[in-house]
Amino acid sequence: MEKKIIDIFHIYPIWIDYFYILSFVLFPFVFFAFVYLFFKFPFKHLKIPSLKKKEKIEINFKNPKETAYRITFLIQKFETPYNKELLKRLEKYKYRKEVKDLDKKTVSLIKKFLIWIERK
Repeated sequence: MEKKIIDIFHIYPIWIDYFYILSFVLFPFVFFAFVYLFFKFPFKHLKIPSLKKKEKIEINFKNPKETAYRITFLIQKFETPYNKELLKRLEKYKYRKEVKDLDKKTVSLIKKFLIWIERK
């Protein structure tokens, strides 16, 4: 019953070493790389289009009081370069019982404002 010295050590396949290397080194590295990329580049390009149709904004320039209130409501929703000036100009049309027609400069500002909104 003599045993050779080589029989004492069991020979195991080399794939076990590769398994340990992959499981403890490579897999965590790949996992953290995906987590890093997920937070660095969120999926902003995967926007789901809304089911609502883009509503057409209708403004009646013959009714200056209603126009002033509608535009003021829209100014609160959208940020444009025309907001401050429009608010100043529409102030005189909102809080009076009887108002005159909109002046040409206010109408042109309102049209520019609406064009700016429709672009976005």
